[in-house]
Amino acid sequence: MGLGMGRARGSLAAACLRILLAAFCLVALICGGDGTSGAPYVTMRPHERVSSQPDSEALPQPLSDALNGPVEVPGGYGMSLTAHVGEHHVHASWTYVDGAPGLNTHVDSWLLGLLDAAAPAGNRYRPAMALNALQPGGQEMTVSAEPVQAAGTVIVVREKVKSSGTNGTGSVRSATVYVDTVSGELRSGAELLRPESVPGIQSRITGVPADIAAPSQQGPPVTDLLLSPSGELTVTAELPGRPGRQASMTMNARDTGAALSDYGRQVLGQLNAPAVPRPATAPALRHVNCDLVPCAALTYDDGPDARTTPQLLAILAERKAQATFFMTGSNTAANPSIAKQVADAGFAIGNHTFSHPYLTKLSIPAVKKEIERTDAAILSATGSTPTMMRPPYGAADAAVQGGVGKPLIIWAVDSLDWQSKNPAAFVPKVLKEITPGAVVLMHDVQPTTISGQQELISTLQGQGYQLVSVPQLFEGTPLTPGHVYRSRPARP
Repeated sequence: MGLGMGRARGSLAAACLRILLAAFCLVALICGGDGTSGAPYVTMRPHERVSSQPDSEALPQPLSDALNGPVEVPGGYGMSLTAHVGEHHVHASWTYVDGAPGLNTHVDSWLLGLLDAAAPAGNRYRPAMALNALQPGGQEMTVSAEPVQAAGTVIVVREKVKSSGTNGTGSVRSATVYVDTVSGELRSGAELLRPESVPGIQSRITGVPADIAAPSQQGPPVTDLLLSPSGELTVTAELPGRPGRQASMTMNARDTGAALSDYGRQVLGQLNAPAVPRPATAPALRHVNCDLVPCAALTYDDGPDARTTPQLLAILAERKAQATFFMTGSNTAANPSIAKQVADAGFAIGNHTFSHPYLTKLSIPAVKKEIERTDAAILSATGSTPTMMRPPYGAADAAVQGGVGKPLIIWAVDSLDWQSKNPAAFVPKVLKEITPGAVVLMHDVQPTTISGQQELISTLQGQGYQLVSVPQLFEGTPLTPGHVYRSRPARP
C-alpha cells in the first residue's frame, strides 16, 4: 500500500513537472522578442532558444546557408517582377530550370495564386499591374521561389512570402519543394519525414512536450525542411498562436536518420551524388509565363541584311532581349551566313515568302510555291524549317490562310518604321500603342530602324516588359496552321 502511494505521488510529481515545463516554454515563446519589431524568425537549436532575430553567426551552418540566398542550378535562369496588386506592392523573384517543366509550372501556379489573392475582390492579377511599378506604395510583399540545393537528380526550391505593414509589423511563411529532374515528380518537404516523427519535431520547435500538447499547441504542419548532404535537417515552422512568426531548428544526422521516410533517405542519397546534366533549351523557346510577367514580342521583317541585321543582333544581345525574324527567301538565299548568325544566336525565325508579294493576288499554287521556296532557303542556311509565317503587308484572305500551311503571325502594333524612317516618330508610336501580349512589327533592313532600337528596348524593359520571341509569347496557346494571331489572349 505504501509502495503504491509512493509511485502515485512520483507520477503526479512528474506530471506536474512536465506541465510547469510546458508553461515555462510557452511564456518564453510569447515574451521572447517585443512582438512589435516585425521580426518573423525565432531561431532555435534542439531544445534551445537562440535568438528572436535572424543572426547568421548564431545559426547552425545548414540553416545559415539556406537563409543567405539561392544556389546556382545548371540550366537555371532567374526572373523578377515588381507590381502594384491591390493594396500590395509586390517584389517577386524566382528561378526557372531548363528541362524541368513540372517545376516551372508549379512555380507559375504558386505565384499566380498569390497574386490573384492579393488583387482586389472580384478581380484577378493582370500583367499590366507590373508596368511602371517601381515606386513603392501600400503593404510591401516580398515573394521568392529559389533553389537552395541541387545535386544528383534533386533540386530543392524554397518558397517564401514575407509581408511588412506600414506599422512595422511583419510576417513570413515558407515551404520547400523537392523536384526530381528525371521523372519530373514534385514532393513537399514534409514528405521527407515519417508521419509518426512529426509530433516530436513540432514539440522541439514549439517547446511544448508532445505527450501533453493540445493539437493547437503543436502548431501548423511543418512544410519547410532542408536536408543537408551530411544528414542534418533544418526545419522551419510557424509558431502556434503566432501567425506569421516562425521558428527554426537543426537536427543532427543521427536524429534525422531516425525520422526520415523512405523518400527522405532517397533524397539524402541524391544530395551526395553528382548533378545529372539536362539538355539545354534554345533561348527562343525557354519558358516564360506571359500571364505572369508583361511580355511583348518584337518582330523584324524582310531580312536578313548584311549591313543592318548584325547590328540589331548586337543590340539584342547587349539588352538580353529576345526577338523574332520573319525572313524573305530571296534575302536568305543572298545572305545565308547572316541567317545562320540569327539562328545560332538563338532567335526565332519565320517565313515571310520568297519575293514579298501580295499573297491575295496570287493563285493558291503560287502561294504555296512562295512558302516552299522560302522554307528551303531558310533550311539550307540554318538547318531548320520555320513553323510560322507572316504574309507581306498582312494580306491574307480565307484562301491564303488555307494555303500557307502554317500559323499566320500578324501584329498588334505597327511601328510604320519603313514609312517614317525616323526613330523620333516610330519609337513613341510603339510606346504609346503597346500593351502586354502584343506583337510589334518592325523591319531589320532599315538602318533608321536599327538606330532606334536601343531607346525602344531599354524603355520597354524599364517599364517592366519582358521581350520574348513569338513562340514564348504564345506558349500554352496552340498555334494552328491557317489561323491568324496578333497578340496573346488574356488569361481566362
